[in-house]
Amino acid sequence: MITRRSFVGGTAAGAIMTGAGAATPGGLRLTSPKRALWDMGAGPHLRGAVIVQRRVYRDLDGDTFLGSGPIGAPVTDAALDALAEAGANLISWSGPGPFAETAPFDPDPAVIDHIASWLDRCRARGLYTTLCLRSGPGRSAFAFHPDETWFPARLYDVSVWSDKEKQAAWAAMTAWTLRMFGSHPALAGVVAMDEPNGIDEGRPGVWEPFAARIAGAVAAADADRQTPLLLSPDRWARTAHARDLRAAVGPGPILALHDYEPWEFTHQAAHDRLGFSASLEPLRLPEPDLGAWTMLEFGAVRYAPDLAHYLTDRIAAFESAGANWAAFRWTHGWQPYEAREDSMNLAHSEAAMEVMRRAWSGNVRRPA
Repeated sequence: MITRRSFVGGTAAGAIMTGAGAATPGGLRLTSPKRALWDMGAGPHLRGAVIVQRRVYRDLDGDTFLGSGPIGAPVTDAALDALAEAGANLISWSGPGPFAETAPFDPDPAVIDHIASWLDRCRARGLYTTLCLRSGPGRSAFAFHPDETWFPARLYDVSVWSDKEKQAAWAAMTAWTLRMFGSHPALAGVVAMDEPNGIDEGRPGVWEPFAARIAGAVAAADADRQTPLLLSPDRWARTAHARDLRAAVGPGPILALHDYEPWEFTHQAAHDRLGFSASLEPLRLPEPDLGAWTMLEFGAVRYAPDLAHYLTDRIAAFESAGANWAAFRWTHGWQPYEAREDSMNLAHSEAAMEVMRRAWSGNVRRPA
């Protein structure tokens, strides 16, 4: 097991950060042993679900809602067991990156231990995982909640979009994560930033060179030799911006996409009762010349009419393309959290689970 005692110290992190200024597109080596997991010509290979965690703030969260640890809400062993037993072989983890959000952006031992434990827990259950770095230098988890007021305004940090030093630190964090954890058998890939949203923060044109800088830092550190780098397009990983990203980063990194269209259906209120029609809402997928991609998030509220039809239609499209996929979201098994955050919980919808079990039955790959 990797622990804080074995992570590369501040000097190595600093060395990576020093080389993070290069904006040369880089990315994965064709010899990466886990590249085969993302081979769309022979895929899909990974099918599963998404889980989301963040740093815990005691003055905001108390001691129960997100648990007593530094990262919450806890994911119980029973929840992971249930996912594996249902047939999934992937759980995509969206959570805090291992560097501090504020200067000097040092590696955070609590987050490192959490990720290390997570990888071991996934491997023990035959699950691959992707690490999707949700927060880090200049970006807090509350960047996912613009215009909301349930948290103190001081916790809202999106300064990474205007601060080159923080962008360099984020690039260094991505390379560090790949080097630190890349040899773990359960780690299938690292998403450099989960749902980049520079355009929505009034910073159009920032993400593509920033992403190229990340790819360059990864290449300079030879950090993707064992585990692939994944990058998402701007505007919350929308396919519409995939071509801009590919042009900036080159052919190496895998594109990690999210799709929640039509939004009116996927995020409807319980009383809306909006139906779904595949013919009226066709799924937009990347063009073949955009290279390897994966659909690492898609889904709808569990009470949506035609939920099973929607899931079946979307999964069929990913399967036809040979793309790996993960549906939003899996249960944490932590009751105080699930009692309040239940709207898109796959495990709490029998209609969804019937579709998921059937789709996950095609999985054959498992971590060594």
